[in-house]
Amino acid sequence: MALPIRVASAAKGVTTVIERCENAKASGYLDLSTCSLMYLADAIYLVLKSAFALPKNLDQTMNEIFEGYDVNKVNLRDNDLKKFPKKLVTKFPHMTIVNAEGNKIEEIPEEVQESYHEYAITYRSKKRKRMVSFQFAEWKELRGLNIANNKITSFAESLYSLESLAVLDLSGNSIEEIDVDRFFSSFPKLIQFNISGNPLKSEIKASLSEKRPKSMTIQF
Repeated sequence: MALPIRVASAAKGVTTVIERCENAKASGYLDLSTCSLMYLADAIYLVLKSAFALPKNLDQTMNEIFEGYDVNKVNLRDNDLKKFPKKLVTKFPHMTIVNAEGNKIEEIPEEVQESYHEYAITYRSKKRKRMVSFQFAEWKELRGLNIANNKITSFAESLYSLESLAVLDLSGNSIEEIDVDRFFSSFPKLIQFNISGNPLKSEIKASLSEKRPKSMTIQF
């Protein structure tokens, strides 16, 4: 008996997502574009086994205390996401490129910024007891961020901490203001900034153009 069209379509969609997760294990690139996603299910993270693992000894490096596959690029383009998936930040801390163009995202969460989390682990043995703290910064390696054609209304506070960004695309949103001085001081490595298609105030545009370093291209 043939499955109803909707059920068959949903099943095909799940299969596509799982296949792309499997591909990401080898490439580090998670392509979930055009998958009709409204959110990223926990199953995606489980397939990739992305998790923080308590250190087994005092000599482990930060890379060694993360279990799972190191996804460092993700494409979420052309889905139906209404919220930026916060777990991407904590589950995949070595992200370098994120493309979330063409969704319905309204804001960038605080988790995106380079905030620090501390984990305290107590080691016990017959002779000693020792407390060790591990810290890591989230998305400090992010170089490219595309959130074009969403529903963002303000330049998120969390964006200012992403000092490694080289490319930032916020085109096609509803942003009116940017703290110009803070913008240029926060992104020393930025070379491409696209803010076209936003109702940016004329004085903000003028200030951005005037203070723009020669190494940076800005699209209005």
